[in-house]
Amino acid sequence: MKPKNWTRLGTTGACLSAALLLACGGSDPDLPENMRMTWFGITNWHYQIGDTGILVDGETISDFTANPTANAPSVAKALQAIKMRGGIDAILVGHEHGDHGVQVPEWARQTGKPVYAPAAVCSAMAKVGLPASQCTTLKGGETVRMNDAVTIRVVRWVHSVSGCTAFGNGTNDPETFGFLVSAKTRTRAEPLQLFVSDSGAGGKDLTTPRVANGVTYGSPLDNLRAAMAAAGAASLDLWQGGPESRVVTQARIVVPEFKVKTFMPHHLGVRANSVSEFKLEYGLHFPYDPNEQPLLRDFLASAKVPQVVPVNYWDAWIFDAQGVKVTDSANQKAVYGLPATGPGPGRQGENPRAGQLECPGD
Repeated sequence: MKPKNWTRLGTTGACLSAALLLACGGSDPDLPENMRMTWFGITNWHYQIGDTGILVDGETISDFTANPTANAPSVAKALQAIKMRGGIDAILVGHEHGDHGVQVPEWARQTGKPVYAPAAVCSAMAKVGLPASQCTTLKGGETVRMNDAVTIRVVRWVHSVSGCTAFGNGTNDPETFGFLVSAKTRTRAEPLQLFVSDSGAGGKDLTTPRVANGVTYGSPLDNLRAAMAAAGAASLDLWQGGPESRVVTQARIVVPEFKVKTFMPHHLGVRANSVSEFKLEYGLHFPYDPNEQPLLRDFLASAKVPQVVPVNYWDAWIFDAQGVKVTDSANQKAVYGLPATGPGPGRQGENPRAGQLECPGD
């Protein structure tokens, strides 16, 4: 998007900014109309905001081996699909596990674009010969200004914990980050506000300061408060929460505190079940069922916050001042042999985490 100073020929005194143009009944033609969001497995998101494209994680083949390596053909295929609907100008990584950050060096190589990631991911990029300048090591609190319309604020967050009584303050967990994406559009005076995290825990994990490499940082909740304040945001239009389990413990804090309007669960598809494992060509091999998390379902219903749920890889939505609505992505799905709508082509089985998604006492 070209630089601009908000001055418009043909406007009069009071209508020189994007907000005032809207108040005067007009719109700013240089601002994007909306955000197009595409989910392609686990916590992979592509956001296209006008001319600006943002990739989150981008894990095309999950690899939990001792020495995981990036797979160039799988990244090239996903990049082909993304280019059908936009591009990539920045790559964001929440944490470095084998279902999130392994392919990042290849995304960086094939796009040449900057990466914003935990230190472990930047180190992996350097090991394969990519320039250190291409990866910014995150600490939390950074602001990435893409252009006049799009700003990303980095939030030091919290990785999910295993078990019903587990607790983590970050000491033994991977450094984990969420991202507050603020996007000005021509349809609303205030920017759209989206918070995405690729993992997370709730309860006291959200209110306890993080500790990493001997340094104590703010609590996840305080960190998100600071990002929201810096953005001048009174509420979150959209929360894309990525924990695999116990989401209700996080939602009970995040939803009322930040006045969340819509919730999109993700972190789906990575774990194998009795019929398949994560493979984009297979399609999502188990469905998201709100009834498997009844406490979350009932809490969100009581808060009047809808859940917008992915059904298959490469599902896409339009996010604008009116909310979130499904949009066509048939050409992207065709790259993988997926149907234009619905699950498939593979047969879906059970959720491998069924029965572990909520705990007694939640």
